[in-house]
Order: sequence, then structure tokens, then C-alpha cells
Amino acid sequence: MTLTSPPTHVAIIGGGVAGLTLALALHDLGISSTVYEARSEGFDQGGGIMLSPNGLRVLDSVGVYKRVRDSASQFDKLTYTDSLDQATDEYYFGSEKLYGYQGIRIMRTKLLDELKAVLRERHIPIQYDSKLATITSDGPDKVEFAFTNGQVACASLLIGADGIHSTVRGTFLPHVKPSYVGFIGISCVVQRSQVRIPEGYSLPATVMAKPGAFLLVPQQPDGSELYIGSQRRFAELDSAGWEVLRKDKQRLYDMLQENKTDWPDVVQSALEVTTVDRMGFWAFHGLPPLTSWSSESERIILVGDAAHAIPPTVGQGANQAFEDVRALATLLSKLSPVVPLSKAVAQWQAYRQDRIKKVLDLTRQMNEKRLPESERAKLPSGSTRSDQSLTRGDGGELRWLYDPDLAQEAEKWVQGLELEQQVDRS
Repeated sequence: MTLTSPPTHVAIIGGGVAGLTLALALHDLGISSTVYEARSEGFDQGGGIMLSPNGLRVLDSVGVYKRVRDSASQFDKLTYTDSLDQATDEYYFGSEKLYGYQGIRIMRTKLLDELKAVLRERHIPIQYDSKLATITSDGPDKVEFAFTNGQVACASLLIGADGIHSTVRGTFLPHVKPSYVGFIGISCVVQRSQVRIPEGYSLPATVMAKPGAFLLVPQQPDGSELYIGSQRRFAELDSAGWEVLRKDKQRLYDMLQENKTDWPDVVQSALEVTTVDRMGFWAFHGLPPLTSWSSESERIILVGDAAHAIPPTVGQGANQAFEDVRALATLLSKLSPVVPLSKAVAQWQAYRQDRIKKVLDLTRQMNEKRLPESERAKLPSGSTRSDQSLTRGDGGELRWLYDPDLAQEAEKWVQGLELEQQVDRS
């Protein structure tokens, strides 16, 4: 039975940035929720994330943006430079003048801590050490589910915000598995003061040279740290193999140091101060397009990486997850006999899937752009974007990505459905 009124209670599986933001958005719209997180309260995901105007607008709407802004490194554009340290291209992550917000890089733990603090202030419960085991009943009026710790619960709706390896997704799409896309990003953190940065050099930067692309991204509010790294093709490993590589920091260090002399001095100086103990990597995985982001009853819905995993190249993973939950929360608050859950979910999914496709196309172009010269030479003519591409952003070309307000978009969908009903009656 499809819902024809706002849900009485929503269960959110996953206490990452998407799940916590969804809980805040629902609360502001008068819908209660409980967040269930598999890990313990003190878990540390580590690392930093890039947030753009489309995601920051969502954080602003739930009262979090201003609380975290000064804890982040703020910037507008990423500059592409060549082996002579000359700027060749740029990509806008944000601009207060053009898109309403600067881009930011913030440590994930800092953002999560602030989100959790706001949840506590609004008395929204988070249950830790609650790993979903199974869905025991999906509809018609509620979802019942159980956890590995023996706890059982029920809710009007269950939202899977539990990442690319989603347990929720596996309950109704068991054959969908993440697939490795052939790249890893190898990274480290160094002190900016130790790197030989040319005068007038624009950061963050992607340095393009014979070995490929090398990132230099300031982090921390004062920009005192640099997140550095490079992505490369790498053969797929099984889960045990990835874990071995994660612990083999010396191997990661050695791979990052390969072809050191083929990089310009700014990169060489960063590599000189790289330390083995701070090495890390990220294996890029994706999901095939899902036929549905909801179960047959529509009372189980996927958001974020559980529905669409986006490689990190253009920094849109978290931003697109924020878009998912902002639009969904607004729609859930507007459910009525004229706007039943079935129609709302269909409209939401169609819009979101179209957006994700465009972001994945942009990601593919950027991945190709970052390949080593020898591999880029093998690509079909015109497959990578030129300096004249409409994706630079300095002239507002990225408005399609950064401008939409997902709460307003959802309101428009509701108005459209209500108008259809009026036309049908006439």
C-alpha cells in the first residue's frame, strides 16, 4: 500500500554524511527518524572531502554550513599546470560570485562531528553498533528489520544510506555488486611549508606531466597541510588483497615515488617530504545503473553511494548524496492522495538518475584528462575536454551542476503532480 501522507517515522541505515543530513532535513519538516550506524560512536573515517555549492546549499538548509565553514579550506578553482609550472586550464569547484558558495575541503571527521552535534541538539537519536542483518518484512504498511546484535525495529520507511557496499541494497537487489573501475588514487599529507611552491602558483592544482596527473590540495583552515597524490591504473585485487595493500605503506610510497624525475620541481619537492607512515590509497569502484532505487513496496529507498557510486575525480560523491536526501525529504513531507509515494519516488528517481549520468560523464572526461601522456595518446580524437570546454566554470558554465536548489526542485515536482490532478478532474 503506497503512502498517501508523510511517514510517521523513518529508519535511516547509515550514519555517514548522507544519513545524518537526511535526519536533519526530515526533522525540519516535522518527520521523526532514527539513525542506525554499524560502527561504534568513536569511529574515524579519516581523510577530507571536497564540497561544492550544490552540496553546501543543502548543508546550509539544515543549519550546518556556517558551523563548519571556518573549519575548512576555502577556494574557487583547481588549476591545471604543465611541466613548466604554467597554468593551462582550470576547473571551478565553486565561486561565491558565480555560484553562491566557494568550494571547500573539510576533514570528514570534522563534518561528521558537527552533524552529530546538531542531531543531539535536535534530539534525533543515533544508535551505534547497529549493523543491519536483514529485512524481515517489507510492507505493505511498514518495514520490519533486525540487527546483528539481536535488536529488532520497524518504521514507516527505511532509507539505505549505507554506502557502496550497502546491506540495504542487497536485501532487494542481491545481484548488484560494486565493480572496480581500474584506478587507484595513492595519497599522502605533507606540510605546505616544506614544498617548493613557485611564486604566484595557484593552489589547489593538478600538475600534468609525462607520468600523468599529480594533485596538490590545501587542507585545514589555514591551508598549512597539502593533500598530495596521483591516480594510476592498477590490477583488481580481492578484498584480502586490498587489505594487504592498505597495510603495505612502503609499497604505496614506492609507487608514488615512481618516475619522480619526470615531474616538475614542485611535485618533486612534495615527494621528497612524503612519509611512509602517512601513505594511503583509494580503489575506485562504481555501480551499474540500477533499475530502481527502491524496493517493490517503495518503503525501502536507497540514497547516496548505495544507489550510485561516483569516483572521486570531480569531488561530487558527497555533493550528490546531499542532493538525494534534500529532494527526498522535501517530497516525503508533501505526500498526499494527489502526491502518493509511488509517484513521488518515480519523479525523484528519474530526476536524480539524469543528474548522476551527467556527473559520471564529467568524471569520465576528467579521468581521461589525468592519464599519462602515453595513454592519452591512445584515446579517440576529441574524447578529452579542451581548454575551450564548457566545463571550466569561469563563465558560469557549471550552473547546471551547482545552481539547482533541490528543495525547490522537489516543490516544483509536487506542483506538477497537483496540476496533473486538476487537469484530469476537469
